[in-house]
Amino acid sequence: MISNQIIKKTIDDLRAVTKVDLAVFETEGTVVAGTWDDCASFSGAVALFSSSPAESQEVQGCHFFRVTDDDGQGYVLLARGGSEDAHVIGKVAALSLQSLMNAYRERIDRNSFIQNLLLDNLLLVDIYNRAKKLHIETEARRVVYVIELRSDNDSTAMEILRGLYGANGRDFITAVD
Repeated sequence: MISNQIIKKTIDDLRAVTKVDLAVFETEGTVVAGTWDDCASFSGAVALFSSSPAESQEVQGCHFFRVTDDDGQGYVLLARGGSEDAHVIGKVAALSLQSLMNAYRERIDRNSFIQNLLLDNLLLVDIYNRAKKLHIETEARRVVYVIELRSDNDSTAMEILRGLYGANGRDFITAVD
């Protein structure tokens, strides 16, 4: 799942632009992040909404939205306010959060794929199928650099390499034990 700090920053940024208070809950009612102080008072309503089949609804002056990824895991987003503007902004925020979840999952999947590829843990047919699914070019020329660090807990080298090569989307930087 996506980190709580990323969710908090996202809804804070949306709040700054839209002036609508937002809150994100786990499906069982635990607050992940919110832009107003007493958002935890909606925990019971969030749990009830999660168990219902509805994709969105308005309860107690808040619009509730279900935010799920392909695996069915997800969150509930609240947009405080009974107006149509709050509903639209909540819908946009829910779609933004869903896009973030999908991007995060794809990034983790790419990293896992590259690690398994380097460790020879994949069948040939799986390599081509997963590469196509992850939008990785299969016929590109590749070079592998193996860098062994003196200290196992030194993450500075990974950050430097990510800064140098990770921005273009064609290079992959991963740690393998």
